[in-house]
Amino acid sequence: MTVEGEIPDEPGDQLDLALANVLRNLEAAGMHTADLVKLTFYFAEAVDVDRRRAILDARLRGHTPCMTLIYVAGLASPELKVELDAWASAGA
Repeated sequence: MTVEGEIPDEPGDQLDLALANVLRNLEAAGMHTADLVKLTFYFAEAVDVDRRRAILDARLRGHTPCMTLIYVAGLASPELKVELDAWASAGA
């Protein structure tokens, strides 16, 4: 969701926002996109494949961590169509 607590209706917009939130959290921790090692996507509704790829390309800028996509019957509330679990490691 946005910092104002808003949740976009479209699953593609939710995916884009979720990735943006992950990247902001990485930045706040002094980390970078390249520090992402695994992303797990939970979709309660499909996101068009071309749109999904475009969002990932735009947000990850060529970085390709391990990724898993799982379709689920539902998430914590009906308005949530996308959930993202992200793992990162800053390396030593």
